[in-house]
Amino acid sequence: MSSNREYTITARNQIVGTSINGMLSLINYYHYAKQYRNCWINLNLDGVNFIDANLSAFLYSIVYDLKNNFGVSTFIDFKSIGKDLNVLMRNGFTNHVAGNGYQFKPYDERDTTIPLMVFNQKNVDDYCDYIERDFLHQRGLRNIRFNDKDRIIASYIEIFENVGLHANTNDPVFVCGQYFPKQGELKFTLVDLGDGFLKKIAEYTKGDENITTASDAIHWAIAGHSTKIGAPGGTGLRDIFRFCTQTGGSLHIMSDDCYYNLTNTTTHTYKLLKQYKGATIHLIFRFLL
Repeated sequence: MSSNREYTITARNQIVGTSINGMLSLINYYHYAKQYRNCWINLNLDGVNFIDANLSAFLYSIVYDLKNNFGVSTFIDFKSIGKDLNVLMRNGFTNHVAGNGYQFKPYDERDTTIPLMVFNQKNVDDYCDYIERDFLHQRGLRNIRFNDKDRIIASYIEIFENVGLHANTNDPVFVCGQYFPKQGELKFTLVDLGDGFLKKIAEYTKGDENITTASDAIHWAIAGHSTKIGAPGGTGLRDIFRFCTQTGGSLHIMSDDCYYNLTNTTTHTYKLLKQYKGATIHLIFRFLL
């Protein structure tokens, strides 16, 4: 393996948040690193003093993809994140990067993180256990109604199963979350490394609705449509978003060349000059005081 290189993450106001700017800060590292082969890259986080812990799912998917497809290993000086970015220890991110993700369950004394986990697409049972045990029992969601919990579970199961059905990948699914008590806000992220929304939806709607852009494909999926033939489906994103908006929250989806931000009835779409594979879904629940 060749000598080390170093990349420093830069972010607006030194904050990597759940937004297009935060995501681009991490995507820039991916595009820098993937030009190399069989080397170590030191990922310098000294310029970041805050990161949303749910973005660990996205950052670790980058670490995973670089290692598996380019032979590029990411080194992070864990001492440098011990103060401002200790959340990356509390949610298990550092365990995963060190190769101990499945051996040690992280301890979070603040009880604000939903731990970073990586699931094989066929491992639906463990994923369901995680949603019930770690997501729904996070203290920010403990007071939601029983019927709403059932809706959330069913929606997340369908979203997970859709990766196996439509994403055309054998890579795992990455999930993580964080609760912000002072804001009464919970952020949860799910990442897959498959084809993204557009390819399958464009094929399915060809000659009918003729969807040809990523933003239209995402909107089509959120509306409750499905590419499943002869089987129900397509309600997962729609239903989880409806619950999200009941709390004043929002849904962010990044896929192909589109970053899609939907809050209540307001939609913002951004065209990405630098793309990432698969689809990343951020759900933000608010008013959870």
